[in-house]
Amino acid sequence: MKNKILILLFIITHIYGNGGFVGSSYSYGSNARSIALSNSTLANYNKSYNALTNPALLGDITEIEYGFSYFDMSLDRYIQTFSITIPAPPVASIAFSTYILGTNNISGASSGNVPTGPYSAWEGYGMLSFGTNMGNFSPGVNIKIFQNKIASYTADGVGLDIGFLYKLSSEFQIALMLENIYAKYSWDVNTGESELSYDEEFPQILSLGLSSKIKSKILFLYQMDYNSKVDNYIHKVGIEWDPDKIYKLRLGLNNKNNILNHSFGFGIDIYKTKNNFNIGLDYAMDTGKFEEGISHLFTFTFLK
Repeated sequence: MKNKILILLFIITHIYGNGGFVGSSYSYGSNARSIALSNSTLANYNKSYNALTNPALLGDITEIEYGFSYFDMSLDRYIQTFSITIPAPPVASIAFSTYILGTNNISGASSGNVPTGPYSAWEGYGMLSFGTNMGNFSPGVNIKIFQNKIASYTADGVGLDIGFLYKLSSEFQIALMLENIYAKYSWDVNTGESELSYDEEFPQILSLGLSSKIKSKILFLYQMDYNSKVDNYIHKVGIEWDPDKIYKLRLGLNNKNNILNHSFGFGIDIYKTKNNFNIGLDYAMDTGKFEEGISHLFTFTFLK
């Protein structure tokens, strides 16, 4: 039974195209802007999604921000994320976020290969974040509560991330984040015939990032992620062009899975009032891998 669960976990992580380690599906991305920029936003303000990007960015928030994403993807996959950030004057903010992903219509079978009907699988977490601004230097922390469910089997866990941001100037920032300092799934499986308990530890991921504004209209982003479990480096580059302060065009590149992957998208303010209530729309296209099919990804952001 343990082997069957591990096989299911392997399948779920691979259909999101992010490797085969525990928690790898979360690296797909939480919002359309980040995905369009190849998830290279560690050192850059990410409207309504700073907590899910780097908690150290929360120190710069002065207004309440909301973010909502629902990705209805190919192969019956989905990702749902939500984040709310509340300023805690004068130089801090707190945030609560959720990240849920899964897939439906998996064909089930017994140990004798007898069909048992379709079932679903999902995993996710709720997260409390805090960040503060200490001048040029800003620290932040995420505390996560995980849950994973495959058919009738469930696992729980906790996790901790720490992030830092340093402003070299108004146009150049660098960031550091250590993800999954302590994170694991604890499984308790009861098959009716036997009980099985075991832990699956998340790998620690060290990320370095920088952002640089070029001639006020072009934003250049770079991020490097090191995975301690597979001893692997992923390099990511993103470029955002802001031609007229109304819409932004985005491109991204990375070397995930030893393949040069590209991404693209745009962002636009679709509603804005004089009292600074703003609704924004971000879009990214996932062209898919291994004949997955194209997925269109949308994120809505709200600022007040």
